[in-house]
Amino acid sequence: MSNVVLLSTRKLPPTYFDQVREDLGDPDITIDVVGWVAPSAWVADKVNTFTLIGPGRMPAAPEPEPAEEPVGEPTDEAPDAVIAPEAVAEPETVVADDATGAPAAAQVADAGPAAEADTAADPGAAADAAAAPAGQPAAAAKPAAKPRPTGAKRVVKAVEWRARKARKVAGKMLPKAIKTSAPVKFLRGHRATSDLGKNYWNRVLSRRDVLATIEQADVVVALDAGAIWAGWNLGQRRASTPVVLGLPAARRELDMMKVHG
Repeated sequence: MSNVVLLSTRKLPPTYFDQVREDLGDPDITIDVVGWVAPSAWVADKVNTFTLIGPGRMPAAPEPEPAEEPVGEPTDEAPDAVIAPEAVAEPETVVADDATGAPAAAQVADAGPAAEADTAADPGAAADAAAAPAGQPAAAAKPAAKPRPTGAKRVVKAVEWRARKARKVAGKMLPKAIKTSAPVKFLRGHRATSDLGKNYWNRVLSRRDVLATIEQADVVVALDAGAIWAGWNLGQRRASTPVVLGLPAARRELDMMKVHG
């Protein structure tokens, strides 16, 4: 059984790995993936390992389907009686007597006029109490203002603000035809790919688990432009392991191994 390591900087769907096995001509091939971006869905049942070395997190495992409840056979027994809520009498309200022997409810009633007089004396307090939601104070304290930078920090902030403003002005002055031209798009894409490739390779070098996985590979495949730089460096470091670009080249290497092996 052959072991193939895929180097990728793109988001791969789970169905892609079925296509990989079909393109390589071996449904039982072992696939290990070193990805900069997490796959679009759960892939534990599609590959041997998927090592994420870039930002983000792996997708969670799908939740198991709920088991169907068994349906019992009908019986002649009558169902349990259902009691209507209105048929149940509510318990009597118990009012504790105070020290004077008078019920507490009477004291609440006696305090009613005094409370109404206080509310009438201060109608603003009553409005605030009515407007405030339950469980919250009537007047919430305002958050403290963030202190402004001083000294050297103020100078740095001013320089950063002027630099951002200058970039915006320069971007507006540049004609749209130049912004959307093919050479400018190529240069921007090449720069982004170059930065991604270097970051991907540096992260591969810093992970011992990734290097251990690559050492066990029969073929290492760089799937996209972002993984080419890592593939080239791995080819220089491990001459005994073929490192190729794309699945067709990997298929040729595996076929040659079967012929000579």
